[in-house]
Amino acid sequence: MRLLRVLVGVMLVFVVLPGVAWAAPGCAVTYRADSWPGGFTATVTVKNTGDRIDGWALRFDFAAGQTITHGWSARWSQAGTRVQALNEPHNRVLAPGATVTIGFNGRWSGGNPAPTQFTLNGTSCGGPPSPSPSPSPSPSPSPSPSPSPSPSPSPSPSPSRVDNPYLGARGYLNPDYVANVNAAATAAGGDVGTAMRKVAFQPTALWLDSVAAIGSIRGGLGLREHLERALVQSLSQGNMDPVVVTLVLSDLPGKECSSWWSTAEFPMTADGLAAYRNQFVDPIAAILADPRYARLRIVTLVEPETLGNMVSWPQETPCVEARTSGVYLQGIRQAITALGAVPNVYVYLDAARSSVAGWTEVSGPFVDLLAEVVEGTPGVHGFVTNVANYVPVDEIFLPDTAKLVAGQPLYWTRWVDWNPHIDEDDYTRFLRAALIEAGFPADIGMLIDTSRNGWGGSARPTAVSTSFDVNTYVDQSRLDRRINRYNWCNQLNAGIGERPAAAPRPGVDAFIWARPPGESDGASDGPNRWCDPTYAPPIGSYRPSGATPGGPGYGIFWPSYFRDLVRNAYPPL
Repeated sequence: MRLLRVLVGVMLVFVVLPGVAWAAPGCAVTYRADSWPGGFTATVTVKNTGDRIDGWALRFDFAAGQTITHGWSARWSQAGTRVQALNEPHNRVLAPGATVTIGFNGRWSGGNPAPTQFTLNGTSCGGPPSPSPSPSPSPSPSPSPSPSPSPSPSPSPSPSRVDNPYLGARGYLNPDYVANVNAAATAAGGDVGTAMRKVAFQPTALWLDSVAAIGSIRGGLGLREHLERALVQSLSQGNMDPVVVTLVLSDLPGKECSSWWSTAEFPMTADGLAAYRNQFVDPIAAILADPRYARLRIVTLVEPETLGNMVSWPQETPCVEARTSGVYLQGIRQAITALGAVPNVYVYLDAARSSVAGWTEVSGPFVDLLAEVVEGTPGVHGFVTNVANYVPVDEIFLPDTAKLVAGQPLYWTRWVDWNPHIDEDDYTRFLRAALIEAGFPADIGMLIDTSRNGWGGSARPTAVSTSFDVNTYVDQSRLDRRINRYNWCNQLNAGIGERPAAAPRPGVDAFIWARPPGESDGASDGPNRWCDPTYAPPIGSYRPSGATPGGPGYGIFWPSYFRDLVRNAYPPL
């Protein structure tokens, strides 16, 4: 199995060592390094092909004096040329056939050849692959926007759908976003600029959040132009790996029913529902169905901030109307049906996040609602959580909300607020099990948006609190530094999270970057008060929005906020 690999177009001027795989009884390893002069980022995927493993140690040797500077998802160490990665508590067990993806940043000089042998708990994972030449280093690590597409790349017959569209694929690099990132990196310079450039090598989603966006996303290329660029990348990468393009569809009539300042383009009426289908869903589906794009894998994330809000805010008049009118259900069914009819399109339905639908009184009705929506459609490939939000994947110092501190459970605290699911790993595992119990297939997949949930930097806790006050214990231990769990707009001190990766843990098809880091959630002085740093919603005690001052309008790339996200990235860039 191969992890999600960043797409490198024909004009990218940096070293890419070939993705190579070894196989032997007990383990198989895939190693990939994306390099630039003097540095590189490596991702290593280990598959257990033998019996159950409870605790593991991966070892390999560098051949050219490379050194590790920082690693993640394992405890890394190096002595001379020998490198060792020991499991973390959350990935200690590898069931037969299970995989774990780990990674590190490093330095090199003179050359950066891939390791030729790996061992897992002393068992050899095989010898080197067949030799293949590595390109020479280039003086610049900056990707350039993809070249204009050739006039007519020949369409390929559409392959059958795979279980995980991200596995073994390369993510699409949006040239408009790459240009914004590189401009910010050039302006910043120094170590921050170098870290920023690494973001340009990561795939991000394209937001179709209005009818106009079909023709121009964020004022740049339109949907069809992006698909053409994805074709060019697939033809220029020098292998047969498919390219996966991730789209977010967000234009449901009366969307964001819980928002006091709705941005809906269509009204929550029968006419609005018809317009949504005729002007938005059907034109998108028609473009995706073009046989020219059959070789691409296209993932669609359908209507974030809709069904979850409708269930978790049942007292809000627009949410009551959304439910009683049936507009939300009918619109989403239309989208699932139209998109699911395209053979190379994978539909993932939005499933909110732990801080919206994690409460017991919400999660049960929410699972029932998801089943109700999908019933009578061709079905969905999976569900996506935390879209454009900030909830960490793992609250490593708060693994159990039932834990007692001085006789009081953590779920009594102001922060946890009786919600048994404090992070997205716990929430997605619970939700997936509940969905399977409700009749969804046992192989249903989950996606988690990790674009802005890293919470690194100087404010990140390094150990669990020793306080005997339960609220202080939680506040000192939690990674999520928001003032309250409901805040969502341009949050202060947020950081880029885990890099996009396929099959990072059981049941999760991928970590993805649905919100391109640096794009604004909304203007600080705009109509949506949640983006105003001085605003405190009327929810009891004074707890302001936590928004960063100076935010530009929705969807605009914001260099200073991007800089903060990079500085606070975890794992660090």
